[in-house]
Amino acid sequence: MLLDNFYTLLSSESPDSITWTIRVELNPEHAIYQGHFPEHPVVPGVCLLQLIKECTEGIRRQKLQYTQVSSCKFLSVVNPVKTPCLSVTLTLKDMEEGKLQLQAEGTAKMEGTAENECFIKLKAVLTSTKA
Repeated sequence: MLLDNFYTLLSSESPDSITWTIRVELNPEHAIYQGHFPEHPVVPGVCLLQLIKECTEGIRRQKLQYTQVSSCKFLSVVNPVKTPCLSVTLTLKDMEEGKLQLQAEGTAKMEGTAENECFIKLKAVLTSTKA
């Protein structure tokens, strides 16, 4: 699990067991933001990748690791104070040899707008670990 209470899983829904919508709430009081960055907190990109992996592990009920990231675009900054609630859409497809293809798109309702803004697009492959 990502550094203590970094986030809380609010919901996990799937209409077809391939596409999942995950909602999480970030903890803006977490100690990581004191170093990243004081008075202007930003969720580190590596933490977003870990959050996505952990949500995928929860869905698949197994420990996973990234084995390939073919595309990862951070499209906007996530400030945990201004946008603590995030939504991540995951598309999971089984591949050969126990590999899992993952596509993820994260959105958040940005301050001052009525629309959701995409903050990450990810295409990756994960495999199970023996942990």
